[in-house]
Amino acid sequence: MKITWENTSFIQSVADDRQFPLIELPQIAVAGHSNVGKSSLLNALFGRKGMVKTSKAPGCTRLLNLFEVDGAMLLVDLPGYGFARASKGDQAHWQKLIEHYLSGEHKPQLVLTLMDIRHGPKGSDLQLIEWLNEQGVRWLPIATKSDKLTGNARSKRLQEMTQAMGGMLSPLPTSTLSKRGVDELRALIEKELFTE
Repeated sequence: MKITWENTSFIQSVADDRQFPLIELPQIAVAGHSNVGKSSLLNALFGRKGMVKTSKAPGCTRLLNLFEVDGAMLLVDLPGYGFARASKGDQAHWQKLIEHYLSGEHKPQLVLTLMDIRHGPKGSDLQLIEWLNEQGVRWLPIATKSDKLTGNARSKRLQEMTQAMGGMLSPLPTSTLSKRGVDELRALIEKELFTE
């Protein structure tokens, strides 16, 4: 199936996956630290600047935000984790919300795990990846903000990230400024969701 990504609509925000609408579509989830550039990457995927609200203050996504893409798939924007200024109670709530969704009856077929290329995978990223492996959920590592590093530095960091994640998957470098990797990411999503 070919997705144009041109007909994306926001469906709703939910605080619990039991509030999911009855939409029988394949799902993809997007996870990452609260300052990883998740909203900007989603806007680049959708080809619409204001579709997902961006903020200079991290930690703005606090619910599961659902987007329908071309009537073919449901994209679920997860709360950013690791937001230091959030209370421990809020952080625990977001973690429980994410884990419940990713292991529940509505769990996605694929999770995009976003990591800032400048920092590589943090401990919480590696914990998420290990947890996804245990749950049998497929994941794809995405290196955001790749325009912040150039040439050899970028290549070296991508190799380091691959090794830190066990050496099985190499992260796709993306940049919302240059649009690097956006088309490749769209193609990977379509391949993962719609190829038998």
